[in-house]
Amino acid sequence: RASEALARHRLPPLPRPLPPPPHPGQPPAYPASPGGPDPFALDQLATDAAARAHALLTTGRDPVGELTLWQDAVRLAAARPGSGLTAGTRALYASLAAATGRSTAQLARAVAAWRQGGIEGLSVLEDPWDPPAGRFDRARPLLLAADLPAFRPWRNHLTHPRGHAQLRLGRDGLWYAYESEPGHDDWWPRGAPDLDPVGALTAVAVSDEH
Repeated sequence: RASEALARHRLPPLPRPLPPPPHPGQPPAYPASPGGPDPFALDQLATDAAARAHALLTTGRDPVGELTLWQDAVRLAAARPGSGLTAGTRALYASLAAATGRSTAQLARAVAAWRQGGIEGLSVLEDPWDPPAGRFDRARPLLLAADLPAFRPWRNHLTHPRGHAQLRLGRDGLWYAYESEPGHDDWWPRGAPDLDPVGALTAVAVSDEH
């Protein structure tokens, strides 16, 4: 009978899965073509996809799978090497800004925040909040002890009275420094976040003038 014939020819068990590679693979080089996509942007996207696939394979989770469209666009733009807006970078920014309904200026500021502190840095830029009593209340005496003037509080912000330097407390407990032209209220992230509010201000030109 057919069942007996098949029973005598069992297939061997499947081999064990291969171990994941030690690191993500590198994409091939993409040649430039007139009117075609930017080869550098293609390389960046392919490299990012390989890194995400490797993380999913080795950890079972996508490190950026829960990001919103805007957050992911900022992350991709922030991963672009260098700080100058080259022609390729301007094209990338324009494409990402259009896809998210933002301006390139908004994207550039968000990229600065992401490079300052990742997704928490972006949250500090965009989402003011009301911190509980504690570290926020202790910051002003620490600034005064460092011979700095009395910073004006608003929600999680402390602003220099001249209006050129600002500290923002993140939900991660770190202080993020910002800088603006005095009186312009045009705040840009500066330096690295720090547990110490005075330390966070090292990247900003702060004087004791009132």
